[in-house]
Amino acid sequence: MADTTNDSQPTDPYQDENASFAGGGVKPEQTEEQIAKAFDITEYLRDVIDPELGINVVDLGLVYDLWLEDIDGKNTCVINMTLTSPACPLTDVIGEQIDDVVVGNKLADAVQLNWVWMPPWGPNMITEEGREMLQALGFAV
Repeated sequence: MADTTNDSQPTDPYQDENASFAGGGVKPEQTEEQIAKAFDITEYLRDVIDPELGINVVDLGLVYDLWLEDIDGKNTCVINMTLTSPACPLTDVIGEQIDDVVVGNKLADAVQLNWVWMPPWGPNMITEEGREMLQALGFAV
């Protein structure tokens, strides 16, 4: 299952000038191969569906950043992401889906999820594709 050890402490991207946009961790320099793999992982994450809204986490704008790095000898996919609400009871479900997609498809050896709350998620983060999906489900966005 995905390592969610960083999920109890909301982070602030403004505390560390080297932190990534979402403040979940410091993104190391990436090789071209890592950048390409991160793109592939992002595409695979479109199979991870938010259980409450029925739309994938990428098009909902929940994934702020992701990268690959060696952690404890494992090629680890580090993902900074948020939820539509910090009170969401389904973090484990989403974490398991992400682990199944990333590790199950051999895109990385492990996943480290950093649940971050800054910047807060808002409807403005939904992609155009996500808006179309939500409208098809009857949501006014």
